[in-house]
Amino acid sequence: MPTFSFSIFSRSRWIWPDSHHWDLHNSYALFRKTFDLSVVPARASLWITADQSYRLHINGRFIARGPARGFQSSWPYDELDIAEHLRPGRNVIAVRAYNPGFSNFQYITQGFAGLLVAARWKDFELVSDSTWRARRQTSVSGDTVPSSVQLFPQEHIDLRLEPSGDWTASDFDDSTWSSPPERPWNSGPWFSLASRGIPMMDERDRSPVALLGSGSGPCAPHYMRVRDVVALRMTEDRSHRPITPPVDFTPLVITTSGPGIFRSYLFDFGKTTVGNLVFTVEGAIGGEIIDTHLGETLDAASLTIDQSNSSGSRIAFGDRLICRAGDQSHRFHHHYGFRYLELTVRDASAPLRVTVALNWVGYPLPRHGAFSSSNPALERIWEACAWTQQCCSLDAYVDTPWREQAQWWGDARVQAWNTFYLNGDTRLFRRGIAQIAAQTTPDDLTYGHAPTMAHSCVLPDFTVIWFLTIWDYFWQTGSTEPFLAHRETVLGALDYFKRKTDPDSGLVTYDDRFWLFLDWTEIHKDGTPTLLNLWLLLALDKLVILHREAGLHIDAAPLEARAALLRSALAKLVGADGLLRDGLDRQNQLVDSSSIHSQVLGLAANIPGLDATAIEQTLLLPFIRDELRPKATPSAYWITYVFTALTERGHGAEVVRFIERHWSAMADHGTTWENFTPERGVESHSHAWSAHPLFHLMQTVGGVAQAEPAWKKIAFRPIFIGHHARTIVPTPHGPITAAWQRTAAGRIDVELSLPAGITAEVILPGQPALTTTGTYVATVQEIVPA
Repeated sequence: MPTFSFSIFSRSRWIWPDSHHWDLHNSYALFRKTFDLSVVPARASLWITADQSYRLHINGRFIARGPARGFQSSWPYDELDIAEHLRPGRNVIAVRAYNPGFSNFQYITQGFAGLLVAARWKDFELVSDSTWRARRQTSVSGDTVPSSVQLFPQEHIDLRLEPSGDWTASDFDDSTWSSPPERPWNSGPWFSLASRGIPMMDERDRSPVALLGSGSGPCAPHYMRVRDVVALRMTEDRSHRPITPPVDFTPLVITTSGPGIFRSYLFDFGKTTVGNLVFTVEGAIGGEIIDTHLGETLDAASLTIDQSNSSGSRIAFGDRLICRAGDQSHRFHHHYGFRYLELTVRDASAPLRVTVALNWVGYPLPRHGAFSSSNPALERIWEACAWTQQCCSLDAYVDTPWREQAQWWGDARVQAWNTFYLNGDTRLFRRGIAQIAAQTTPDDLTYGHAPTMAHSCVLPDFTVIWFLTIWDYFWQTGSTEPFLAHRETVLGALDYFKRKTDPDSGLVTYDDRFWLFLDWTEIHKDGTPTLLNLWLLLALDKLVILHREAGLHIDAAPLEARAALLRSALAKLVGADGLLRDGLDRQNQLVDSSSIHSQVLGLAANIPGLDATAIEQTLLLPFIRDELRPKATPSAYWITYVFTALTERGHGAEVVRFIERHWSAMADHGTTWENFTPERGVESHSHAWSAHPLFHLMQTVGGVAQAEPAWKKIAFRPIFIGHHARTIVPTPHGPITAAWQRTAAGRIDVELSLPAGITAEVILPGQPALTTTGTYVATVQEIVPA
């Protein structure tokens, strides 16, 4: 990523109340700077960052959050044009900043916290320094459990300990706040800064769509002081009575309960959404407790959020607000992915009014791509996939906004493909490629996600997939820039695989220090796994091309020779039946199994001796028809590679029918899942690694498949399922539009519109293949199989 050379921050200072490196565990801080403007500039760029995060307010209005996740060695900063939020006269910039004081699955602490701000508008200069006013938020408990193993702690705030009034307003009295200590802008650990490289997040206000139920009961003992509000609720009656008919809940009127009694309310946001809750409370006496519990799924009988105490992620999505007397509002800091909100109000000694809102957040993904079909099930599946991709697009491609929010790179590859067809944006992908390259082991393997403290999440196969995503970026854009930027990291990791190659078999062996993922299924991993070697072979083939595209022909030759040796070694694992075995055991003996996974990648890698017909007839087609369920069944993630293999071999209709059967339940839910039958409360119901029908439907029913780098050429081969279909695919050259519709007498009208710079090979039933540009229109006679 580009580093910052001439810095607007040169006169700014990192600031933090009391100390930059003391008592940081779950630390919140407030900052204010008032200033006067005689004239508001037409453009007012504000540069801002914080370690770990900030929420920016100007003149009482929430503006933005940031920065994007990163590493302190080149810490990301944001640039915002705030002109529309300024006014002549007195203005105030108010910032709530946060530092967890520990590392997790998206942040690595260096033991320091800070806020850095700069602006120059003609003769006016604004810098963060000791003239700002700041205070630690001791009203927020520093001793709460993480909301999951992978995320930040729950936020428990006691507004009775906060000063009255709106601290983000220009007329707020901050005279009792302190002058924060300073550190130079380029001091450690932030020796260098870098532009975030991606747009600021979209921020929107949303509200629940329904109030489903209510409940009440005695509070559990010790409810007033807890570390985990979700664990507290698990000891109480969590059931809710349905509310019929629907009632107005804006605001929600909470009747008096008295001390030691709770009233709970179950809200539905309609589908999985992502954001942080915002509460407006009216009429509080003071001391009322409002607890939240968030979840993706619901037990319909008892109207309780699905919650598991046995989850390895120890999911505990919830926060707490203790009211002060009077009216108040609070915007929680961290965003969660969820659908259902349980609001539990305790100790209401008088009627209370609470307005529940959500500050929705997401990467800006305007839909430049589209898919429509006469089959409503396919349309609903496509929509669920598109929304899932939106939910999983934050400051990084995240596996799920629920549970983890980690930038898992095997997932990110699929998400990039989704994005290319949905929107065409490559920036989030490019940033992720760089972040994966930035964190490696002493063996030069990349981590499974980054930034991260998860040393148990080094996945050798995800390192190889990282190689392939550099190819994917080239395939989408035609640019070798990421390859050249990260070539040394690639070569270092290739050396690791060379060191792990068994001299007898010529194959890479399993390294039990690391997690060899391959797929969520029972596939051979110990000893010498075929699948890992196939991934490496595919990557070597692509790296040879990238070297040549970059003009590094001499360096391509040894990689090509290495690929040839590996291909020959893998060919020795092909059985007499023409199927590729899944590897060798620890004694270098051939294992008996021949998984779908190995056959799919074996075909892609052109392994000599494979019998493509036998693979199709004995494995792939029976599987896609639900006639075969092997022990190593491809997951909802990995099956995307099966779909591609079958579509390329003329079985796209089988793929579409499989998608309709197995993704309809996900479409009913509104988002795609971690696997086909996820355990509620444990496994994710918002996983974009299974949202790939988004592009598979556009390639099959829509007929548009990329055939050359940078979309210079496509293959147009629509599959006529239903009465009509239409798709729009964004490309670097402009949108491709394809449509077809059945007419009388078994005829089908077809139209393809190509932007300049793209050539299409058109393959339609009963007609010779042809090449075209611009607009192509045809009528074909449908061929009915005998």
